[in-house]
Amino acid sequence: MRACLLSFLLFCSSLFCAKAASVYIGALVNTESRVGREKKVAIEIAARHYNSSSSSLLLSVREFSSSADPLEIYTKARDLMNWGAEAIIGAGTWPEVAILARLGSTARIPVISLATTPTPSTPMPFLVRMSYPNSGEPRCLSDVVRSYNWRRVIVVYEDDNYGSISGVLPLLSDELRAGGSRIDYHIALPPWHTVSDDDAADTVRRKLKHVPPQLSKVFIVLRSSPELAVHLFKEAKLLGMMTKGHVWIVNDDITALLDSTDLSPSFISSYMQGVVGISAFVNTTTSFFRDFSSEFQQRFDQEYGTKGQQPGMHAVRAYDAVHALAHAAAGRAEDRSSVALLEGVLLGNISGLSGSISFTREGGLPEEGRGNSAFRVINVVGRSYRELGFWSERHGFFEEETEMGHGRPVVDVLRPVFWPGGTGKTPGGWGMLRIGVPNHTTFNQFVKVEYNDSSGKVKEVTGFCIDVFREILKHLSYDLNYEFIPFRGSYDDLVNRVPLQVIDAAVGDITILAKRAVDVSFTEPILSSGLAMMVPLRPNHTPWTLAKPFTADVWFLILATLTYTAGVLWYLERDSNPEFHGTWCVQLGAALWLIFSTIFFAHGRIHNYYTKTVMVVWLLVVFILTSSFTANLSSILVTEKLGAVPPGSRVGYDGDAFVLKYLKDVLGYKERNIEWIRSPEAYSEAFKSNKISAAYLETPYIRVFLSRYKDFTVSGETHRLGGFGFVFPKDSPLATDFSQVILQLAENGALNNLEKKWFSVTLSSSPTPDNKRKKESLSLDSFWALFLLTGCTSTIILLVFSAHSFLPTKARAAAVSFEPLRQSFKKVWTATAKLNEKRESLKSSEQQGSGMNSP
Repeated sequence: MRACLLSFLLFCSSLFCAKAASVYIGALVNTESRVGREKKVAIEIAARHYNSSSSSLLLSVREFSSSADPLEIYTKARDLMNWGAEAIIGAGTWPEVAILARLGSTARIPVISLATTPTPSTPMPFLVRMSYPNSGEPRCLSDVVRSYNWRRVIVVYEDDNYGSISGVLPLLSDELRAGGSRIDYHIALPPWHTVSDDDAADTVRRKLKHVPPQLSKVFIVLRSSPELAVHLFKEAKLLGMMTKGHVWIVNDDITALLDSTDLSPSFISSYMQGVVGISAFVNTTTSFFRDFSSEFQQRFDQEYGTKGQQPGMHAVRAYDAVHALAHAAAGRAEDRSSVALLEGVLLGNISGLSGSISFTREGGLPEEGRGNSAFRVINVVGRSYRELGFWSERHGFFEEETEMGHGRPVVDVLRPVFWPGGTGKTPGGWGMLRIGVPNHTTFNQFVKVEYNDSSGKVKEVTGFCIDVFREILKHLSYDLNYEFIPFRGSYDDLVNRVPLQVIDAAVGDITILAKRAVDVSFTEPILSSGLAMMVPLRPNHTPWTLAKPFTADVWFLILATLTYTAGVLWYLERDSNPEFHGTWCVQLGAALWLIFSTIFFAHGRIHNYYTKTVMVVWLLVVFILTSSFTANLSSILVTEKLGAVPPGSRVGYDGDAFVLKYLKDVLGYKERNIEWIRSPEAYSEAFKSNKISAAYLETPYIRVFLSRYKDFTVSGETHRLGGFGFVFPKDSPLATDFSQVILQLAENGALNNLEKKWFSVTLSSSPTPDNKRKKESLSLDSFWALFLLTGCTSTIILLVFSAHSFLPTKARAAAVSFEPLRQSFKKVWTATAKLNEKRESLKSSEQQGSGMNSP
């Protein structure tokens, strides 16, 4: 024997020989299951270890089947007592152990429970529980759910009359809620021993069919017998609940069966593919466990013909239960009663395969030991399973067993999982989502449903909203399966189908409204929207449009100023300019030509410097007037195209109930003046026939309409709305996840790119029609200073020139000499001309040089 095993046996020998005590131990084991067989072999090994050095421990094992009724268990327990059992080890389920516990309390015999037991609702003073009330298991299951971001789960369990599930289920619910998830539905199956073989399949099938289809598709099997597990997964497979999009998580009740004959490899490969399970972790690295494991595998093979069977936590606890009883029996003095044996168990503190073992006065394991619970996480693949990682309470997940002792490194997500349906991407847990879409929209750029001509089935669903929906799915951390269901009806009816659970969600150009948001949850807007008025662009047929930039007073003053300036120019140029010589008609024509040509900056040669002074001011006036004329005429032409919407005119809308309500309640339109327009073509026809003067549409619709019809525009202010969003059930986690992705798509520009793909027109601020046309023409108030400037300048120059003309010749020359000024102008002009010539020559030489260097 190895050194560790020898030392352990020497310890047991000295313990028993010193006290020369004997103890009779009975055990009730269900050997139909692998777990029961493990317990039986472990109990027998423990007894043989002690009896190898002392014959003080006498063991009697009674076997029973899963179909055993309470009377049979009671009878076998009585047989053990009659045999002389001073303590009984209950190695069955909690309902079976509960029978022993009541009998033990009556006969005052300790009962050691190996089952995962809840805290008893009634006192059971002779019951000793070798396991915690499963607090670690709910935490582990909750952490698995949280690591994959599932928000809703369905719990499946086998019920009984002893409350075995009542202690675990609230713990799981609390742990899930702490992680942001919750239990959507409970599938409570009856105790399997009460169901006949003929009704077994129907019972499971009926329970599974009653699960509402819109609920989560994450199933947690919290308690199950081997017989129920077989029927459960068979029926789930037949009902399509083991397909892509579904998740099954099982506890130790089922994972313990994967290595046994209870679930054959062919059954596992046919009905349990993709199942994720947890099983109690056993530290296999100690020499004590390795010695026990070697002997266990040998004994298990001899008795049941299964090679390589590793002992699990159930076998470890069974071994430690015998250890605790033997230690208590050895510690008894003269008091040989069962009560003294119970006291010895409760007061004992031993080191077993599972670690340090001690009990409270109530017969349970101490609270501070809860943090030591750990589980393996496995994934069913093929005919067996593979390990995904490990979980330790107060720490979390680990990828390797050796990392658990060091508490590092904790991981958020385990190794890649093979999920039901053969997919490697994490399911969303929602199954096949039914996504409602509008069957017919006024503008099919948002949603368009195409049907197969031969079968009438949906061929394809396209549009901006559909592209956004599919883009969101690419960025989710989990996979979603869905089908589009066209809906014939109003948008309000489509939204109402979600809380009625007819569909799981609604996708389309659905406006976010306060009334709709009462019963459903909207995502963040995928497209902003507002209610705006669209009007036609009317052609300009007004004969006097070109006269509208200025008022009549301005036009009259322009003509008067032009005539006056022409007269001044004639007077100033008539002596020095040859063009002004001849008859009065020739002189008048020359003066008018000179003044009119200034408007186009193409006037002729001027000889008199007095005239040039007048012309400088006049050209400034002409420049300002022509610029003002051009700008104001452009504005008038645009507003003329818009036209005004007369009060009381009929307006159109697209049939949405909330738009009609807004037009009546907010904008004050009478219902008789509101027309329902059903298609884009109908809008164009209604405008042409003067059936309506304007149309109120949401801005995304206007963008689509303007991309097809160019003779319309937006007028007036835009009344803000909530935008377009997708619809989910109230407080659905999908709405939260979709909203988060929508914000990401808005930030990275993906939403903007989709808008450009589907909408070629963007709305900009459009001029508002103004019924007060007089404000469009520029009045004299805008130009009186300008006319005063040119008039005063012409008058002053005229007076100076006239005074100069009446002076004698010598005095005139002395008074005014423009020769120096002319020479200065000439010098400046010559220098500027030379500089320009130099720049042109340099530029041409550079071009020639670059041309020569090029190949």
